Amino acid sequence: MPTLFRFSLLCFWLPWVLAGCQLGYYSQAIGGHWSLMGEREPVEQVLADPETPQSLVEKLQFSQQLVSWAGIHLGLPADDVYHQYVALEQDAVVWNVLAAPPWSLTQKTWCYPLVGCVSYRGFFQRQRAEKAAAKLQADGMDTWVGGAIAYSTLGWFADPLTTPMIQRSKPSLAELLIHELAHRKLYIKGDTRFNESLATMVGREGAKQYFLATGEPLPNGYWDRREQVEDAFLSIIADTRKALARLYESTSKSSRLAREKARIQQQARDRFADESQRLPGLKGYKPFFDGPLNNAQLNTVSDYNDYVPAFSRLFSQCQQQWGCFWQQVDNLSDLDDVQRKQALEALAWN
Repeated sequence: MPTLFRFSLLCFWLPWVLAGCQLGYYSQAIGGHWSLMGEREPVEQVLADPETPQSLVEKLQFSQQLVSWAGIHLGLPADDVYHQYVALEQDAVVWNVLAAPPWSLTQKTWCYPLVGCVSYRGFFQRQRAEKAAAKLQADGMDTWVGGAIAYSTLGWFADPLTTPMIQRSKPSLAELLIHELAHRKLYIKGDTRFNESLATMVGREGAKQYFLATGEPLPNGYWDRREQVEDAFLSIIADTRKALARLYESTSKSSRLAREKARIQQQARDRFADESQRLPGLKGYKPFFDGPLNNAQLNTVSDYNDYVPAFSRLFSQCQQQWGCFWQQVDNLSDLDDVQRKQALEALAWN
């Protein structure tokens, strides 16, 4: 996930800019990032250590093969990245705070020079993230704090592998690494939904191609079952968002809004429970449905998935050729925000 370190470091290095920075936030961002970078070990060194568990050895070796392959076959910038490892005891690297008004799906954004406006604010300590969320909640906002197991410095640094990343299954790790490499390939200032949906599509398609090309064994029907589960999850979220959007447009009475909002949220949980019986793999999303299912949490799914059908269509139009695909994506990036949104919506519906 892209972070705000470009501007963080600019604030750190340039005193005349520093006066305009939010010192508390940026100091934790800089400190957390440098702490992580200072704990890196070369993957080769970890692999050579006889004390390294075999399970870690296998995942690290897999990651190196995957990153090299992605650079060659997907046209991604894979040099000098993910060749170092940081052992962490925590289950996330950063915690992101998201917020939205209680009666609107319009997400709150935080804006910065160079990076533009993004729909989350990252913290290296969960306590700080929860404190920031509590302040927003006290102001009447829906909030959600989500842990992220990886982030991208967008090519400014040699991003490391971390324990939370390596603990994933091989297909999930492949998808994650390719997702983050896609951020290094292209990042549009201020367009979170474009950036994340693009990386999601490239991560999924790239992972499938890797396993097909290398013959890495997977259970029969693995990708079809996974797609079924993802489609079921996204369908629940999309229908829930549509129901909430209709509700927010239909009335201004807060008492009715609160009651109906709670009903729609419970309806989503009930539907998840029912469909989990039909699709056992869907149970992996239980932590998500244990959350508040408020506007802030639901918005995260949209950012990562709304434009995926458009990018998939574009990939199909390019006959699944990555060179063509990246050229077309570059063309989209040259459009202004309104034109780009219209073009993506047209692609999704064609």
